Amino acid sequence: MSSSQRHLFSDYAERQSKQDSRGQVPLPNRGRRVRIVVSASILWTALIVGRLYQLQISEYHSWNGTAHKQHASTITLASERGAIYDRNGKILATSVPGGSVFVRPRQVRDKVNTAGRLSQLLDIPREDVLKKLESKSPFVWVQRQVPRPIALAVEKEELPGVGFLLESRRYYPYGSAASTLLGKVGTDGKGLSGLEAFYEGHLASDAHAAPVARDGVGKILHVTHELTETPRGKPLSLTIDAPLQLIMDEELEAGREKAQAKRAFAVMMNSVTGEILGLSQSPSPNFNLAKLKSRELLENHVMQLSFEPGSIMKPFVAALAIEHEVTHFHELINCENGAYRYGGHTINDVHPSAMLSTYNVVVHSSNVGMTKLGHRLGKERIYEGLRLFGFGENTGLPFPGEASGLLRDPKKWYPIDIATHSFGQGVAVTPLQVVRAISALANGGILPKVSLVYGEGSGDSKRVLSSKTAEMARRMLVGVVEEKGGTGSRARVPGVVIGGKTGTAQRPRDNGVGYEPGAYIASFVGFADGSSIGVDTPLTLLVVMDRPQAKVIDGGRAIYGGVASAPVFQRIMHRSLHFLSTQGSGYNSDSPRSSERELDSSDPLHSDGLNGRGQESLPERRGTGFRFVSYRG
Repeated sequence: MSSSQRHLFSDYAERQSKQDSRGQVPLPNRGRRVRIVVSASILWTALIVGRLYQLQISEYHSWNGTAHKQHASTITLASERGAIYDRNGKILATSVPGGSVFVRPRQVRDKVNTAGRLSQLLDIPREDVLKKLESKSPFVWVQRQVPRPIALAVEKEELPGVGFLLESRRYYPYGSAASTLLGKVGTDGKGLSGLEAFYEGHLASDAHAAPVARDGVGKILHVTHELTETPRGKPLSLTIDAPLQLIMDEELEAGREKAQAKRAFAVMMNSVTGEILGLSQSPSPNFNLAKLKSRELLENHVMQLSFEPGSIMKPFVAALAIEHEVTHFHELINCENGAYRYGGHTINDVHPSAMLSTYNVVVHSSNVGMTKLGHRLGKERIYEGLRLFGFGENTGLPFPGEASGLLRDPKKWYPIDIATHSFGQGVAVTPLQVVRAISALANGGILPKVSLVYGEGSGDSKRVLSSKTAEMARRMLVGVVEEKGGTGSRARVPGVVIGGKTGTAQRPRDNGVGYEPGAYIASFVGFADGSSIGVDTPLTLLVVMDRPQAKVIDGGRAIYGGVASAPVFQRIMHRSLHFLSTQGSGYNSDSPRSSERELDSSDPLHSDGLNGRGQESLPERRGTGFRFVSYRG
């Protein structure tokens, strides 16, 4: 090799050495990196395969259940409550199948037309329906618990995206009759007021859930098509007599309209047993219809309100005066020609008199005479006696919010309070207290226990007057109706012994301070002895008109109980006695009265759901208990 060749070879070797030093990896190092990459890939693949095995095989049931819970759920539907019956087995409240209409907005093709049809069928504003149809939610309720015939009419339309679910709804065969006593049930099937609320645990059955499908964020997609049997609650039997209740409702409404009163209420009781036979108020809601316009319509005035009784209180104080021997039946009382100063105030009579017997003090309703009798008794005996008659405490009936009235401790009385308590001012009573107390005067001196539900009374009956004093008080009450000049003459029923007492009182302001100008409460309470016409059920009835606005009724001032309320008492009692006389002892016949709604007992699951009067029909057999879904996709 020449020197020049050796020089070239030396340069080439030197360049190769420099390249190796600048990063060329020797062959053994490259092989190690390849092995690392391959090993990592194998390990990663093994992990993925293992996890898939765990999810798809080992933990399949667990994850499948979680997914099912996310997409399959339930909604609570109104279950079938126990029926409420009157004393003779007539249905006052029951559960019938009702349809709840829903939409899936995304499947509604013509929203405007669909909104129009649903608006007509469901009787709700078209704009409200359209708003629901334009909702972004995949499932929207349009209206819950509509009458079954309406739900079937919706189904018949075959509107795309519209369906309905049959669920139990509460139905009241007699409409508004005793509605505030029975109470209202919400769309969730729970009692909101009245006996429906108080006996929730008795009437209600276990909640029923319908399966639904939900999307990933929990919104309802649709209700599954299933047929399920539902439980039913226990029944409840009342002492109410449906035909008598209907008579009371009709006459009370007519009387309120004639007197132009803001509201009116009445209660009828068996004078001996204390069983409540009817309990009415006007206006009264019909819970079969749509939503209430005012929550006030849920209130039961007979149970929950108190009022100043006015002259209704006079026979009780007079009876106490006779019982305590501070007067006697025929004693003449100087009534001061209708004006008498007492406790720094002047007591006036509407009909001035000079001398009246104790009997006629009540018959002619003298405030002056009652003030003098009250003065002889003294505040302690007045208070204790009125408490003995049940005033100042509720009757203990199973009804939410029963009022107690107001009877103040005599230690807090002013001198004038002896007078005002003697003629029914400065004291507040409830309708039930008045009816119960008058019953004691009518039946011989026994204050009856009050009952509304069979098997449940409110305490025991007790004697509050001697039979001799009670007979004198009874004669006073008969004189109020039968005597010439008696304030209750418009309550007479031909051929029947009627006794009672009128009451006229100023109405206190709602805030309890002073009296409302020009506002009065006109009332009449009395009893009927129908034995002369074959009726062996002694009846006591109270009728109250709250704020009558009419000036004159049949020639008399409408503010007076003898003018506004006594005629209503007369019509109710006359019709009730006639009805009872045709039913015989016990009056257990199911024959409908002329005013009683004719109820079709056909099964609503297999009929058009309507009877001859356009009322929803009732199931003949109880416990049909099925719900199903109809849906148009």
